[in-house]
Amino acid sequence: MNASSLPRVAIWGTCAVLLGIACAGISPAAPDVAGAKAGGQLCDGSHDFDFYFGTWKERSSRMLHPLTGSKDWVEMTGVTVVKKIWDGRANIVEFKSDGPLELLSLRWYNPSTHQWNVDFATPGVGMLGIPAVGEFKNGRGEFYDQEPINGRTVLVRFSIWKITENTAQSEQAFSDDGGKTWEVNWINRYVRDGK
Repeated sequence: MNASSLPRVAIWGTCAVLLGIACAGISPAAPDVAGAKAGGQLCDGSHDFDFYFGTWKERSSRMLHPLTGSKDWVEMTGVTVVKKIWDGRANIVEFKSDGPLELLSLRWYNPSTHQWNVDFATPGVGMLGIPAVGEFKNGRGEFYDQEPINGRTVLVRFSIWKITENTAQSEQAFSDDGGKTWEVNWINRYVRDGK
């Protein structure tokens, strides 16, 4: 399957997950403060992605046909490069799998809401869509969006946790019942490239 034939949400899954990892606000120079309250005020999360700049190796497991009862998964590996824009208040991500999948993602911080917007494009689609929105709270980053899957609009959740300077894990899940239950369909593990 080539990147242009993947469902939008499946493509977005890798990107959002890659993008969302950095929402943890973990950095050698910055504590994990995103989404926390300080003196009754929301903390500035504009540098939550700072730890994520650089190159990462990725190992992913993706369910081929989510929300169909399928148990068929594929494995893939690839490399992600994250570059800083606007002094860290935005960034761009390029993912290249060892197969045909290529992704470009743009992330930007909204200082009014203290949340990140995450959007993506593929060479086959060539345009950005509607961004997912999320933040990091209590050691877990979460982004939410709605996407059409199998002719229905479903909730999409990306969760990010186990974040350190050199590793992270994330997953994508769909809910077709308004968030009562979730089916995990994309799992990602990241290790900083030590080259």
